[in-house]
Amino acid sequence: MSAGFAPRRVTVVVAPTAGLRDAESRSRVLDAAAALVGVSPGGLRLGHEENGRPRLFGLGGGVHVSLSHGRGVAALALTGLGPLGVDVEVERPLRAVALAERWFTPPEADWLKEQEERMRVAAYFWLWTHKEAMGKAYGTGLDPTAFLRAAPTPPRWPAGREPAPRLLPLPREPELSVYSPFLRDHVTLTVAVLGREAGGAPVDVHVCAPL
Repeated sequence: MSAGFAPRRVTVVVAPTAGLRDAESRSRVLDAAAALVGVSPGGLRLGHEENGRPRLFGLGGGVHVSLSHGRGVAALALTGLGPLGVDVEVERPLRAVALAERWFTPPEADWLKEQEERMRVAAYFWLWTHKEAMGKAYGTGLDPTAFLRAAPTPPRWPAGREPAPRLLPLPREPELSVYSPFLRDHVTLTVAVLGREAGGAPVDVHVCAPL
């Protein structure tokens, strides 16, 4: 395992990409992660386990990985704490209230509708990235259970930035911990880690270039 990788932390690498081209996004974010953890360019590769989870080659065993492609941005998350999921989304115009009523639980949709109109799209992507990241951590993806799983809603909106980012256990699902920052105010990212030891673990988010 590379000396530059800290298995008891969560490392997230975010890199801008050209659109939604998966191969290019994967290559760019892997190269950025390799440089960060001290591996030679091209030294990290992605494959898949038999159950479909992504698998990282190049850092040794015991490393969990998750990858997300947004519209012009990609994110790669690594940890030794347990299975994880990451989702990154770039804000874009959409019918936030109608979509929330379709996809989210009634309390989540009500919370979104309580926000100022100009902040509802950001609130929608806050909830959406939680659903997808949690589904990836559980290994189910966006199946019907993912939309029924409650996402945390911050007491203040927009949510403030934490001085020392850490994974926070979910009260209703203590085996799952999440962290969700805004990146440059138009990009939202959530990382979720499965395992009771993950609660309170530091999260390092590295943005490789202006988004």
